[in-house]
Amino acid sequence: MRALLRRLWAAILRYRGMVAAMVAFGCLEALFTKLPFVLVKPLIAELGGETGGAPLAQPWHPPLRGQDEGFTERIGNDFNAWFRSFAEGMVEACGLGSSHPGMNVVLACGLVAVLCGLLGAVTIYFVQTVSRMFAIRIVADLRCELARHFLALPLRFFGRQRMGEMISKVTNDTQVMQRSFELAADNVVVDPLMVLGNLVILAWFVPQAIWVLALMVPVLAIPLYRQGRKVSQRSQKTLRAMGEATESLNQILTGIRTVKAFQLEQARLHEFEANTATFLDRTKRMLRTKGLSLAQTFVGYQVGFAALLVVLGYVVLVDRAIGFDDVALVIMPLATTYQHVKRLTRSYHVLMESAGALHGIEQILATPTDPTQRPGRALGRVRGDVELRDVWFAYDQEPVLRGLSLKVQAGQTVALVGASGGGKSTTMDLLLRFHDPQRGQILVDGIDLCEVDLAEYRAHTAVVSQQPFLFNTSIRENIAYGRPGASQAEIEAAARAANIHDFVLSLPQGYDTLAGERGCNLSGGQMQRITIARAILRDPALLFLDEATSALDSENEGLVQQALDSLRAGRTTFVIAHRLSTIAEADLIVVIDRGVVVEVGSHRELLLRGGAYKRMRDLQLA
Repeated sequence: MRALLRRLWAAILRYRGMVAAMVAFGCLEALFTKLPFVLVKPLIAELGGETGGAPLAQPWHPPLRGQDEGFTERIGNDFNAWFRSFAEGMVEACGLGSSHPGMNVVLACGLVAVLCGLLGAVTIYFVQTVSRMFAIRIVADLRCELARHFLALPLRFFGRQRMGEMISKVTNDTQVMQRSFELAADNVVVDPLMVLGNLVILAWFVPQAIWVLALMVPVLAIPLYRQGRKVSQRSQKTLRAMGEATESLNQILTGIRTVKAFQLEQARLHEFEANTATFLDRTKRMLRTKGLSLAQTFVGYQVGFAALLVVLGYVVLVDRAIGFDDVALVIMPLATTYQHVKRLTRSYHVLMESAGALHGIEQILATPTDPTQRPGRALGRVRGDVELRDVWFAYDQEPVLRGLSLKVQAGQTVALVGASGGGKSTTMDLLLRFHDPQRGQILVDGIDLCEVDLAEYRAHTAVVSQQPFLFNTSIRENIAYGRPGASQAEIEAAARAANIHDFVLSLPQGYDTLAGERGCNLSGGQMQRITIARAILRDPALLFLDEATSALDSENEGLVQQALDSLRAGRTTFVIAHRLSTIAEADLIVVIDRGVVVEVGSHRELLLRGGAYKRMRDLQLA
């Protein structure tokens, strides 16, 4: 709840203009809503006088110092006299004057009520619009903050999280908060002002009632607070169950080919239905808690209302401090207060529900960001000399790299080979600065990579991976991501170099053709050549190829290999390859085993040496 209040306070400061407008229009709405209540006093006074009612007593107040006891009594009489005069002038101005003076008061009360209704409608429109926009902006800011934080988190964070649950937090949890804020914004500003207006009326005409209201506050607040904590806790559990259901559906959709191929439809459906049943059960418990709280609030209010009626009866029958017109005036605020209290209770519940939703979001936002995101020194023009000095790195306890050292000259092609799990991909991730080494240094042109500005460094790098990723947008935009702002001629030149230009032109929409979700409208070879065109357009100094041809057939592999040869020219290139035939022309072949370099040399040198590389090649040939 404290985190929620901090965010609300920050939003109030950030959008103080909107908040000021909300409060101003809320005060006007409360004024135009409660002002008609005051009309009851002159109306009843006029009707009581016409029907031979008893003389009307005025509200009693303790005498002020230096004033006589009848001062406050005269205020009510003066108000009635003033309103009678005002009524006569108003109805005459409207051409509705009556020969009966009492009827003028009645008509004036009706006209004022209509005017309050019209002005109140305008204020309600602005309160609703501004308050809901304020609520939506809070949640929109939170979603943007989550997106920024996701992009700043280290890669290892995403390896430990389930994608469906993260998506659920960004969508479902924030949607719960938006609905809650919208509902609360309708009531949190206006209803307290409405209650305050009722209290002012009661305090003026029946000051004894204030003591009863003071006792009602803890009677209503204590159960409300206790049930609110339960709502927050059960909201967390409900949203967690919703996240699990979302993850189940995400697994079905992303793995639909595997699900159908292995006839897993019923198993995956059963898991999804079980998670949905858990969500429904937890939602039912939360709704029960909210219903119980509303019931307790109703009982507490009715007890307080009964006490107020007793006090009202005492001051009329025994104390004789107020008259019939004051009784009518007091009854109306008492009758409407419960609706305001009820809406405030619901607002409190939805805010507690938001607090439960915010709990999971705050856990993500509390995750430390990637240290590589910190600003660093400018790198300038990159030649491409790379050196790894005694580099150590571990994801958990067991080191993956154990003192790895390597020197690469600018423009060389370096192939990293070795058994799976030996540290090749981790080495490439460190060179891309997805992680920083825990010991040792990585130098680019003699500068420690940890000291370099990450954005500037990444601008000099490009990656072509084993599993190419295309965004669900046009082929033109997918290539242009390599260098935003590139011209059409530059995009086409990159596509030609990647052997994909002719294919793109053969499509009905050419470069405007949508790639589809994860490139589903294209073959593997076509997707790979588009990602190579993206890398060519970037014109990197450092190029990283991670099994870029391993998943392709012979024809596509030949086309992609030609594109890669064009891409590697004049650039420092790091290649991960399991098929040793694809890296025979590399300048350096580095054999990595259990996190250390065991052999370095050219293809010919390593074969003559007869070590680990030759054994790997012989196994593949066999």
